[in-house]
Amino acid sequence: MGAKRILVVDDNPDVLRLVDDALSAAGYEVTTSPDGRSALRDATLSLPDLVLLDIGLPDHDGFTVYARLREKPAALDCPIIFLTAAGDIDSRLHGFEQGAVDYIVKPFHIKELLARLKVHLHEGEVPKSGLPNPLTEREREVVKLLASGKTYKQVARALRVSQSTIRNHLHNVYHKLDVVDRAQAVIVSREQGWI
Repeated sequence: MGAKRILVVDDNPDVLRLVDDALSAAGYEVTTSPDGRSALRDATLSLPDLVLLDIGLPDHDGFTVYARLREKPAALDCPIIFLTAAGDIDSRLHGFEQGAVDYIVKPFHIKELLARLKVHLHEGEVPKSGLPNPLTEREREVVKLLASGKTYKQVARALRVSQSTIRNHLHNVYHKLDVVDRAQAVIVSREQGWI
């Protein structure tokens, strides 16, 4: 499989150069665009696996470019991350409301940017599945039943134990997985292939 393609849209040539150099060194195929119009053209030509998009562009704001990237002819369905100096809460909320998978405020650390890209590109998932399962068989059963939508009472009844025993199992699960609630326990267990 070839290198993942990243489209970086920013009107600041220094940011474009920094991000291009860092992503290229990390093995990504990078296309850079200095404005919204060229971003739309480049997205249609390169069909990126992920887009890093500034909000303060000279011709269109990033929110408009985001909407147009989702429409034809580009019709991208890849993750789009806002990478911008606009760190106010209204801009952040608007970005997430549009459907962005992440919002990174400048100045940013390149290591953090690379880590976020890996998450959104689902890289490194194969090694995760190789992690040993820290849960006991009974704890896995509890999490699996909760994942199917059962209440504590229904899980207790299905396993023929008390609800307090179920809570004790869950307390152990939360501690082992470093999570705070049943939803997170289910998500982590599914991501790791343990349930």
